[in-house]
Amino acid sequence: MTSLISLKTSLYNWINSSSGPLLDLRPLHIHFGCRIIPSTCIPFSDLKKHQFKLPPKSLPLAVLEPHNNQGIAQKLLKDQGWNVFWVFTESERLWKVGRELGIIEEISINTNDNIMDSLDIYSKRQRWTLFQPCPFLKNNMNFIEESLRNMHKPNTTFNCLDIACGSGRDASWLCLRKSIDWHVTAIDAMTSALDRTRQLAQGVGVLSKIQTIPVKIMSDGSVMQPPIRSGDVKNGKTNLYDNDNVDFLCKTYDLVLCVRFLRRKFFDTMMKMVNPGGFLLISTFVDDGVHSYKHPKGDTHRLKLGELDAFFQDQFEVLQNEIELIEDGRPVNSFLARKRTGLPEKQHYIIEAFHFPPNLTT
Repeated sequence: MTSLISLKTSLYNWINSSSGPLLDLRPLHIHFGCRIIPSTCIPFSDLKKHQFKLPPKSLPLAVLEPHNNQGIAQKLLKDQGWNVFWVFTESERLWKVGRELGIIEEISINTNDNIMDSLDIYSKRQRWTLFQPCPFLKNNMNFIEESLRNMHKPNTTFNCLDIACGSGRDASWLCLRKSIDWHVTAIDAMTSALDRTRQLAQGVGVLSKIQTIPVKIMSDGSVMQPPIRSGDVKNGKTNLYDNDNVDFLCKTYDLVLCVRFLRRKFFDTMMKMVNPGGFLLISTFVDDGVHSYKHPKGDTHRLKLGELDAFFQDQFEVLQNEIELIEDGRPVNSFLARKRTGLPEKQHYIIEAFHFPPNLTT
């Protein structure tokens, strides 16, 4: 049995680490009433289908297990590659030590209360996220936001298009930011991915800021509407959009984001959708001549070195164009560019108050 001293030491070490919130695997209604700060609740019964909410596998993870499945959850996570570094088990000893450390938040929930009232109470409390956005986006976001603020009136709402949004981590992370009010249009060919995007956004309280659109971008740059659900498909066919009449294609954005997705014939459309002074951020797989990897295969899904710079440099000021390795060791070309405004280069930087992104001056 863990002693109070060792339990307190473990909690203290976790609190003073930079590992982020604790993963609480207890049922949500129990988490409502008594939770560790900071923590995020994903009930153990939902863990397998909610793994997209978890942090990168390389980061140390703290876990709170329900008393009735002690050891099961941590084994599941470890077997799938997560770095489970701290494990706590639901117990009165844990709450006692947690109260001494000031990391327990408790509210009284009457079991006779309407569950929706309880959910409303929970929705107004502070929430934390375990998931992380694309590292290249995270590293450059302060510069992007400062640049946009310098060009616009205070309290302007900015718009982002997230192409092939996946589970929506980048979209939700953007909408959670406090320095700027972001609204995101998230598109993906997979309706299951859009379901996860909405679920993630709802869980962190930003669903009202995210619009999801089922869209398949074809290899020729055309845009198609994939089947929403099997029962929604008429005559077994998808519907071809007229590119001039699709709502999201008719708009322009302050940030166009495309992570781990490549459709070269769509580059022209992406270029037109960026506002003058707005940003284009791409981070996707590349043949760098150094690293060998199996997936994705072929030139269709892999950039060539220098390809993005060559295509976009006439209309965009290329700020960063670098090769990075993602968590599993595969190389990606991470590219950040700002659409030209027509101002001379020197005058443009005066407006920006000489704030440069990392590596711009080197």
